[in-house]
Amino acid sequence: MDEKLALVYRYFQLLENFSADPTEFANIFHPGVIQTEYPNQLSAEVKQRNFELMLDSMATNKLILKSQHYSVLKAVQNGNTLVVEANWTGEIGVDAGKYRRGQVMKAFICTVIEFREGKIYRQRNYGCYEH
Repeated sequence: MDEKLALVYRYFQLLENFSADPTEFANIFHPGVIQTEYPNQLSAEVKQRNFELMLDSMATNKLILKSQHYSVLKAVQNGNTLVVEANWTGEIGVDAGKYRRGQVMKAFICTVIEFREGKIYRQRNYGCYEH
């Protein structure tokens, strides 16, 4: 689990730094990566993203958020799958819709990550945001 968890920590670090560098993420993501985000307070529909769409999403986050932080609470491995429970905190950087600059958002996240060839191949996010 140490290698897989280290990769997840690196991934979260890149997200916290608002990196959208394809080279950095190519070291973490399998070329056929698919990320699935299930409905939550921010989105009412299931969203699926490939590598390119994931990078676009990360660039958008940089425009909206001033900062974000992930705290891993627990990780459990079963074969090539790692289930990670984490807390996420983000500070809004601009007024956008119902969100205001300086507002702090929090979410409880469970993410199921499947690995292939030592990289993240599938990621399913279940986020529960505080009101």
